[in-house]
Amino acid sequence: MNTNSDKSNHFCHLHVHTEYSMMDSTIMIKDLVKTAKNRGHTHIAMTDHGNLHGAIDFYLTAQKEKITPIIGCELFCQPFVLNYKFLKEHKDILPSDDKKIYNPFHIVVLAKNTRGYHNLLKLVSQGYIGDKLKDIPVVSYDDFKKYGKDLIALSSCTRGEFANLVKLLKSKNDPDELLFSESPSPQKIIFLNALRNYVEKITEIFGPDHYYVELIDNNLIEQKLLLPSLVEAAKYFSLPIVASADAHYLEPEFANTHALALAIKNGLTMRDIRERMHTSRFHLCSDEEMTSIFSRWPEAITNTQRIAEECSDVFIDMGTYHLPKINLGSKENPQQALERLSRKGLELRLSTLEKLNQQPLNEKEKKSYWDRLDFEIKIISQMGFCDYFLIVQDFICWAKDQNIPVGPGRGSGAGSLVAYSLKITDIDPLPYNLIFERFLNPERVSMPDFDVDFCQWRREEVIQYCVDKYGSNNVAQITTFGKMQAKGAVKSVGRALNLSFLKLDRFTKLFPPDLGINLQQVLEKEPLIQQEMDRDESLNEAMNYALQLEGLISHTSVHAAGLVMSDKPMTDYLPIYTTDGKSYITQFEMKPTEKVGLVKFDFLGLKTLTVIARAVDLVSKETNKKFDISQIPLADNKVYQMLSKGITCGVFQCESLGMTQLIKKLKPMCFEEIIALVALFRPGPLGSGMVDDFIERKHGRQAIVHLHPLLEPILKETYGMILYQEQVQKIAATLANYSLGEADLLRRAMGKKIPEEMAKQKTRFMEGSQKNKIPDALAEEIFDLMAEFAKYGFNKSHSAAYGLISYQTAYLKCYYPAQYMAAIMTFDMDNTDKVKRYVEECKQLQLEILPPNINRSYIDFDVPQNNQVGFALAAIKGVGEGIIKTLLEEREIGGPYTSPYHLAQRVHLGKLGKKTLELLVQSGSCDDFKISRKKMISIIPKLVKYSTEYHESKSQGQRGLFDDLEETTDLPSVQEEEVLSSIGSVWSLSDLFEERKVLGVFLTGHPIDYFKEDFSQFNQTIESFLPMVKNFKPRQKKPVSFISLIAAQNQRRTKKGTLMTSVRFEQSTSFLEGVIFENQGEDIEIPETNTLVIASGNIEKSMNEDSVRFQITNVRPLESTRKERVKAINLRLLCQLSEKENFLAKLIKETIIKYPGKTPIKLSIDFKSIIIHLNTEQEYKVNLSNNFMSEIKDITKNEVAIDYL
Repeated sequence: MNTNSDKSNHFCHLHVHTEYSMMDSTIMIKDLVKTAKNRGHTHIAMTDHGNLHGAIDFYLTAQKEKITPIIGCELFCQPFVLNYKFLKEHKDILPSDDKKIYNPFHIVVLAKNTRGYHNLLKLVSQGYIGDKLKDIPVVSYDDFKKYGKDLIALSSCTRGEFANLVKLLKSKNDPDELLFSESPSPQKIIFLNALRNYVEKITEIFGPDHYYVELIDNNLIEQKLLLPSLVEAAKYFSLPIVASADAHYLEPEFANTHALALAIKNGLTMRDIRERMHTSRFHLCSDEEMTSIFSRWPEAITNTQRIAEECSDVFIDMGTYHLPKINLGSKENPQQALERLSRKGLELRLSTLEKLNQQPLNEKEKKSYWDRLDFEIKIISQMGFCDYFLIVQDFICWAKDQNIPVGPGRGSGAGSLVAYSLKITDIDPLPYNLIFERFLNPERVSMPDFDVDFCQWRREEVIQYCVDKYGSNNVAQITTFGKMQAKGAVKSVGRALNLSFLKLDRFTKLFPPDLGINLQQVLEKEPLIQQEMDRDESLNEAMNYALQLEGLISHTSVHAAGLVMSDKPMTDYLPIYTTDGKSYITQFEMKPTEKVGLVKFDFLGLKTLTVIARAVDLVSKETNKKFDISQIPLADNKVYQMLSKGITCGVFQCESLGMTQLIKKLKPMCFEEIIALVALFRPGPLGSGMVDDFIERKHGRQAIVHLHPLLEPILKETYGMILYQEQVQKIAATLANYSLGEADLLRRAMGKKIPEEMAKQKTRFMEGSQKNKIPDALAEEIFDLMAEFAKYGFNKSHSAAYGLISYQTAYLKCYYPAQYMAAIMTFDMDNTDKVKRYVEECKQLQLEILPPNINRSYIDFDVPQNNQVGFALAAIKGVGEGIIKTLLEEREIGGPYTSPYHLAQRVHLGKLGKKTLELLVQSGSCDDFKISRKKMISIIPKLVKYSTEYHESKSQGQRGLFDDLEETTDLPSVQEEEVLSSIGSVWSLSDLFEERKVLGVFLTGHPIDYFKEDFSQFNQTIESFLPMVKNFKPRQKKPVSFISLIAAQNQRRTKKGTLMTSVRFEQSTSFLEGVIFENQGEDIEIPETNTLVIASGNIEKSMNEDSVRFQITNVRPLESTRKERVKAINLRLLCQLSEKENFLAKLIKETIIKYPGKTPIKLSIDFKSIIIHLNTEQEYKVNLSNNFMSEIKDITKNEVAIDYL
């Protein structure tokens, strides 16, 4: 506390809102404290609306600047007196709406001392736990009575209850009339008694000396009129007064910025806010301003210092950990329990290892394990973390017992043998030289931190287990803060300034796509943005305001993984809030939460674990025996060969284009190289050239040089390069006699690049190297090499743990491709792009994809037979899981559905709904009925009506099971059904596009399959292009033309600023990306997406040699090409003189009439091998659209010939 000067007559700010008031203040804590220091203040308060989010940040920042922090809060509180009952009883004498009575009311509370701070934690938390008003945290009178000790209260602004009661006492007709006259009116007596009641209640809580009537003058008329009355009321009840600024921004010039923030927060425009606020005096007024404003009441200024001095004794403990107490159920202490469980666990692990290796470990190997275990237990015990390990072991083992998938490890925790023995992790650290001290360093006391991956869909179950075990008051998730960031800030500001969406969208699309980029960097990186601002003043204004608001906290959310558990209720250590009235969330973000001694446990959701578990279940079902993924061999050549070929789609961490290219170049052949891949594929190594050197050394094309023989055993696995952080530790320990704990401090120093610490470490390294007779020059070279590589070094423990997941997914894909692809599609079925990619991959793997079918499919993707993947019913867009369960339950009871009639009688279609039935039909799920999808959709209304009547009548016992449906619907006759089922598929070309809408992919066929024979000269397949260009010389090209579908197209600018159009051409089993550059294809018109086309262009080898580059020269729609080149259509029919032919002829005629056009039709009849040509060319002419061609081919069983010009 700074007491170097007498400030007793100076003003102290006691009512200040900071960035944590979320878009109602633009004051950053660091700026607030800096300003207070520059003004010579010894104290400063923070009083945000209804929260203490910034308390620790404020506390530490103020202490660092030798300013005494006054921690407070402007609370929302329930009425003490002006409650609903009072207002209802006296509604006849209450003022009109122009004198609004606020509810909830405001009150400012400040912590006097440490006890007061802890009461404030509970009071603020209680606002969220108790009754809330429209999501506002409201504190009750009972809460104040319980937690009001050692707090000082200020009556707050015009929204305080004291101010509202005083307003009621003021005469509307005579504002200057005294409040407390000797003969008050009956109306005044009521309000005076109410005010007296309030004062008695509030002073009972805080004491008469610790409840202050707050005087605020923000230049608002309402405040100015009320101030004398507040002073009069304070004097009448012998209450002290105090002045405050109710600051929301630092300087007057930030008034508009604050108004803009308020507009954004409330979904208003700047005009709305300006009309409401006629002042700019919500700034952090200077001492002189405050003294001048309140010159009539100097004691209001003096009392600010009196309060400040009383609030100088808050101490927040930041040196003690608060772990929950685990119930051991025995007389053991935590250390004994940890040792017993670890030893038992290691015995089981070693027994399993011997079975897997089919030979026992030798004594030396066993000793290395037991020595390492003893060492780790000793360190864990000395550092006092036995409880922590037992807590983690407990919830992980519980999860595994519930068959909740748990990851093998994450982060440096995978380097602990104790963790492996306790089944916290599932990777043995010894074979991979993983270092315990990288996780828990005895030289640097800090909490261990196990990050644990759980099944993404069952993570909440583990959290609930911890809540049940340790108590709901003792467990909380951690809050995070969302902030105004570059593009979002500009868009939010623009909306508040009434700028159009299109203008803002066009402007922000110019922003570089870099993650985390700020607006200043945006301006520096993209000159076009400044040009737009110079051209358009409204954009310039929006950008300038956005620069001021950037970084401001806009909202809270919940940390994706963080959970804290404590030995006492959370509110003993920090404030909490809740969004559902049940689950607690800390008001502090992660770092402040850890600073007050709460230990974070990371419960992460990892979808891949669920995919693996699902695939394992499918494999077990297929093989009729339990498949154990943990027992697969890690040296399977077939798996590594698959990866080396680039077959990585769906493989964890390996499926991106960049990683796939790296894998193909590296060609990993052992698990250690999978670990290396995870560490290599990061921006640092990729940008440094280190990856290329690693590959060249691996394949013997670059010499491996070790600067000293002692480095060889450490760097052998990475071909003489420092890739892992653990290698830095090993080098320091081996060459310079560091302990591994000291070496971890060296690693950290190298990572942070602090000059003073680096100089100290270099001296230490040189001295240690001298003892090992290493020349100084060489030692310095090695140290510098370590420092350089430390920039890129990665945690090997994490690489090993995640590398294991990568290998497991690769193994499943290699040996059980159908099961694995079914599993991965099940958990990505909501992502159409991924499902489409996986379907394409299935085709590459020679797996048959079975379309959805109400008689065969299930909710999830499944494996009907090996090498088949059944499409999931739940993957049909718009079809709910409950509906699917209804269909499946009935199918389980009564077998397959044989017809629409059968379906209508067994399932109440009225409850399913017409739209759902349409989606099922469009997806192909009802194709078993052998009725065209168009026909099925046309009869749905009558089918639903019949089903509804049938089930209602059946429930009343009025109808039989076999009532005829044919009279009720338009189903085809028996003869017609036979014809329809014989003439081809039940779907048409247009049906395929509908199918793709609901499934995201073409499954039952592909549009181009209809027309391959019509355009045989364009029948090249995209798959054939890659082998073609394999042996091409640089810049060698080959012209190609092929039929395809335009699946997607977009435009973007290259790094050089050239406009490039990218088009995705799709065939039934493959696709190709084609490009046109603006200076090369001005005359090329690209048809709309989903158009069937003939694409022409040149193919060449791409830069990475793994794909084809296609330069587009022409794209022609198939329809227009056909119409230009076709002379006539020949239809050939087989005649057997039966009823079927009559119906068939009718269908042909209806189809021809449906598509009138200019192309003649030639019809021939094949009657017992005698061909009869009919003269139909003059009578029938058609439009050669894709739909006509597809339908007529279906009817005539593809007996269609085209006469070309």
